[in-house]
Amino acid sequence: MPCVNAPASLSLRGPDGSSQRLVERGAVLPARARVVFATARPGQRVLECALYEDDERLLARARFELPAGLPANCWIPVEVSVGAALSVAAEARENLRRLRVDAAFDVAEASARHFRIG
Repeated sequence: MPCVNAPASLSLRGPDGSSQRLVERGAVLPARARVVFATARPGQRVLECALYEDDERLLARARFELPAGLPANCWIPVEVSVGAALSVAAEARENLRRLRVDAAFDVAEASARHFRIG
């Protein structure tokens, strides 16, 4: 598989507003990064976060449907992968309950310049 360099950085902004850089501009692709979120309340059914190019251009909002019955502060690792063709995918996993959920994306195509969802 050919490698390319990321033309922009890619960041993930969590439900609490905190942001974490996943891929630096110039990083070798393909690449993977992982961020751990926690449920805010018992029975939380949705986890939402947003992907940004260069920390300012919204690429997409990611929505993960969670199963019923998760406790508050249940850790939900989210893994984001970026392919050599600049495609972005995300999934959430919670190993104790064997949860694996792919992100449903609401794409903000007007502002994306480099990366694409899918």
